[in-house]
Amino acid sequence: MTLKGGPRMSDDPGVLLRASSPRGCLNLRGNPRDTGFRNAVANATGVELPVEPRTWRFAGDTAVYWLGPDEWLIVAGSDTEADLEQRLRTTLEGPFSIVDTSGANCFLNLSGPAVGYVLQKSSPYDFHPRSFPAGRCVQTVFAKASAVVAANSEGSVDVVVRRSYADYVHDWIADAAAEYGFARR
Repeated sequence: MTLKGGPRMSDDPGVLLRASSPRGCLNLRGNPRDTGFRNAVANATGVELPVEPRTWRFAGDTAVYWLGPDEWLIVAGSDTEADLEQRLRTTLEGPFSIVDTSGANCFLNLSGPAVGYVLQKSSPYDFHPRSFPAGRCVQTVFAKASAVVAANSEGSVDVVVRRSYADYVHDWIADAAAEYGFARR
């Protein structure tokens, strides 16, 4: 994600919005200081549990987003969440919580040279590249809706919003990006 582009200067869109295919989602809570917990999650998901605030990690089709000191959003391929949940329940010991939230979320991807400007309009969070590099995620207010926003290594940004806000957020992004050029795919 870069902060270049300013007002629209070409026919190429400054912001490209892609709606991602449905994904499986599990909300996980547990003790990150428990090595057994962290190892069990890594064994079940194939992803090392991010314990540093505002970070996320992925491997293959699975991503794990840090949401709070003892809370993560695990995102996997559609129709794989039940198997993943079962692996976690079989592997984890001690106190933990797993809730399948697959039907509640919508996944968007924003790319283009003006994404940074749209992000700055969307939230009080500082989305400048120096404070929001690749591998960073934040749970924040996004255009008056709540969202998880994650920076990808190729410069795009993933936005996870509740399905009930999806149309509103789509329309808000289209309006906020209009001055930079906007396309939806």
